[in-house]
Amino acid sequence: MDEIKEDLNIGIVLQFTLNPNHPSEINTDTLVRQARDSGFRGVSIENADELQRKLMAEACEKYAIKFCQTRPAIPLQGPDVLAKLIAARLDGYNIYFKVALTADGKIAENEIPDLDILRQWLDRFGHAYYEARPDHEITTTANASIFRNNIANYQIYVFIHQPLATTITLHHVPELKTIMWIDTRKELNFKQKGDEVTIELQRDPDDAEFTIYGLRLQAHRPEDDIKETKY
Repeated sequence: MDEIKEDLNIGIVLQFTLNPNHPSEINTDTLVRQARDSGFRGVSIENADELQRKLMAEACEKYAIKFCQTRPAIPLQGPDVLAKLIAARLDGYNIYFKVALTADGKIAENEIPDLDILRQWLDRFGHAYYEARPDHEITTTANASIFRNNIANYQIYVFIHQPLATTITLHHVPELKTIMWIDTRKELNFKQKGDEVTIELQRDPDDAEFTIYGLRLQAHRPEDDIKETKY
């Protein structure tokens, strides 16, 4: 099959893998719904027969999720899953995670915990992740990746890897109006001098813990220039 260039708005694809030596019945409706509910925007299936592919495509249409071609995929396992997610966005490609299906066509039990971690992260940061495109102007020496909102260019996203420092400094930054955590919407204190900004990275004790956190920086918006109409 010729490789088709994919829309980057898909972002993350869950690739179900069947054991070719042990054909199994699969409930494509349940599998696609699980993928959608976990935050994936695309699904593919490996080692499937023609009928299974047809049923998977129909389920994808039902749940408004993209049915994608099979591609090289990485296991949805381990502590670096989120790091791989960010690396894919930086490199400008959709990332494929593969999960094995059991003989009865279900996601293997050992895959569920990592699938749930990814779901929790996407619940909080997914909307920013899907909108994010790499920014090549803003720099930092911290272990962080910097993006712009693909639609609203005045929004800047900074994904910071653990361990979380007390501050982060960014260079070549436009004038900023507000800075907040993406997941909690809590605004953060910052000091900006020219094109350099230092942000205080305070998390509350009850905030969810992840290996990567995200900031939203809002710069000057076009609508800020619109004067109030007086009658």
